[in-house]
Amino acid sequence: MAVDSVGASTKAHETTQTEPTRRKTGSDQMDKQGFLQLLVTQLRYQDPLNPMDDREFAAQLAQFSALEQMTEQTKWSKMTFGLGLVGQKVTFKDDADGKLYEGVVRAVKVVDGRPALSLDGDKEIDIEQVIKAV
Repeated sequence: MAVDSVGASTKAHETTQTEPTRRKTGSDQMDKQGFLQLLVTQLRYQDPLNPMDDREFAAQLAQFSALEQMTEQTKWSKMTFGLGLVGQKVTFKDDADGKLYEGVVRAVKVVDGRPALSLDGDKEIDIEQVIKAV
């Protein structure tokens, strides 16, 4: 019975550790930093009498490389999409009130590493808010 309570407390501890990460990123998907932390932790606590297989380690590094490439590709795809919207009228959903608005895209900026659209009337929106372009 004592083993169950130890397992339960460990599980609660693990949940507590992951909660700030979820709140910080806003999703359950692992980012590049999270993947590296997991890999380093795995290497730190591996059993010295039964180390990680070289092929498994190489596969994890390949996954990390693929993740990084996909992240960069997504970033540049959003930027290209935003540049294509310059001069066009877009319909977007305002996060504050949930209503739909329209505006003409005047420029694309990078804010916190993400593309943002500058609209006429000094309005700035995240590219994810765009619903359609005319």
